[in-house]
Amino acid sequence: MQKMKSLDNLSNTSKETVARLLDVAEILFSDLGYAGTTVRDIAAKSQINQALINYHFKNKRGLFMAIFERRGKVLFEERLMLLSQARNKAGSKPIPLRDLLYAFIYPPLRIAGESSGGRAFVKLQARLHNEPKEIEQELRSEYYNKVSFQFVDELHLTVPQLSIESIAWRLVFVMGLYIYIASNTGRLEVISRGRCIGSDWEQALLEMLDFCEHGFLAPITPASPSYL
Repeated sequence: MQKMKSLDNLSNTSKETVARLLDVAEILFSDLGYAGTTVRDIAAKSQINQALINYHFKNKRGLFMAIFERRGKVLFEERLMLLSQARNKAGSKPIPLRDLLYAFIYPPLRIAGESSGGRAFVKLQARLHNEPKEIEQELRSEYYNKVSFQFVDELHLTVPQLSIESIAWRLVFVMGLYIYIASNTGRLEVISRGRCIGSDWEQALLEMLDFCEHGFLAPITPASPSYL
């Protein structure tokens, strides 16, 4: 995978330029997608010469990848850290389901709650399946698969009554849930008639943990023609 140039040897001005480009590109990519965003758009929005984009990232693809390298790496390292802490705490026993769900859900919610850029990054994850296949596959291989496999394995120890197939389905439902909530669409405020605030991340985390915990503990329902 193409890596962003190291920031260690850059001047403070260059570091600020790189950060500005990443911030602007993150929001544009999340709104318009990879194909819908041009290097010219990013240069104009950031008010930075297009030549500097080519210098620091080589091309649009390099800039797109750098966004995931910057924030995606933090997200998945935090998940692994929380998972490791939960495993050490549980010892030889299965990790409590709520601890597993917390380790999976909390990091993206924390990132979404930090800034508009964080929310844009979570939204960008939701768009990933619409991006060019070679980019999607490279990013999933680099940042997603290893972590997801570890959570599936731990969940299978915690809820052994579920098959790997059911665990995979339910974990994908969790992904869809936190991505939608982190996008803060305003729908929550509407259907609650103003009683709930979508940006109340602490309450969002509690509600999601309760909902997802019960979802994973629900028994497998045999297929019924009446549902089809």
